[in-house]
Amino acid sequence: MFDFDYLAQLPGEERERCWLQKRLEQLSVREGIVLAAAAQSTPPKDMVQAINQLQSLDEYTVRMDAGSCEALGRWYLLNETKMPQDALPFLDLEAVGRQYEDRHPGLFIGNCYVRYPETPPTPVYQPGMALPADDDWSVKVKLASPAVPEGVWLRLPGRDEYGDESSTEEALALRELGVHHWDECSLVDARCVLPEVGDLMAQYSGNVADLIYDGVQLGFVLDEKGQGSTSFKERFTSALALEGCQSLKLALDIYLNRYCYDWEQRADLEASGMMLLLDKGVSEELIRASGIDLAAYKAHLLEKEGYTPTSDGWGYIRRNTKEFCYQFSTPAQPQEEPGMELQ
Repeated sequence: MFDFDYLAQLPGEERERCWLQKRLEQLSVREGIVLAAAAQSTPPKDMVQAINQLQSLDEYTVRMDAGSCEALGRWYLLNETKMPQDALPFLDLEAVGRQYEDRHPGLFIGNCYVRYPETPPTPVYQPGMALPADDDWSVKVKLASPAVPEGVWLRLPGRDEYGDESSTEEALALRELGVHHWDECSLVDARCVLPEVGDLMAQYSGNVADLIYDGVQLGFVLDEKGQGSTSFKERFTSALALEGCQSLKLALDIYLNRYCYDWEQRADLEASGMMLLLDKGVSEELIRASGIDLAAYKAHLLEKEGYTPTSDGWGYIRRNTKEFCYQFSTPAQPQEEPGMELQ
């Protein structure tokens, strides 16, 4: 793997240094390969530039098993053309690779070719701004193998819009670990972007493949954002809190059963309270003359209807009567009351 400690020694503020150190500690295999190419192509002069490079890693494309012009030419012919494999020995693969490199500039890093973005990434961080959130992921997993006992990080879901299936986060991590299957790895650390899912190490001890599968599924959930629904994050996390969620599998089921919940946004309460009174025949003039707190009135009615205020103050939520179906998790078994044991 690569040593990027020097990035945290570049000119910058202490808060930027702390951000870089934390981010670099959990750098995945794919991110390390891309960052090596980005930093060699455009060496950052300060921490601001280093932070922006780290925030643009998903805009690069990785080609695995393409670490030379000849290998790149072979990869291109096998993956992006209809050239038959038995014709490759008669071709100038190095020349093909150079042509590909001319059309798609990039850099050879180890056994990979890292293709640069077609347009330079737009900086997302400037001096004086709030530091960017590192939340564009679902699950981070640190895995070890006999060949790499210190372990490497895997960041899910692995994004590479223009990459092939052989260059995903998972494929690159397996190659770095020197294994073919996840059951050959041991779980060193696991973190979820949603704190509500609880202790992943305890939930998936000895089952790395299951954790990776569920982490990818959560990535799809977070990317989909409830099929583009407004306030998705607030609605999802409030449902997790309502259910007392402490499991990644239950979090996935809660998303699949999101129609089992009703929400009311606090910002809408005043208008909703007004419409409610108008529908009851109360005149707008009387409503305004009475000085009624419309939002408080509506909130009172919601609580009578079984709604619970969300802890973040976003609004109110309740579980409706639609059936909750379990696909990932299993329903909690009711506890037996004392004195109910069979004799």
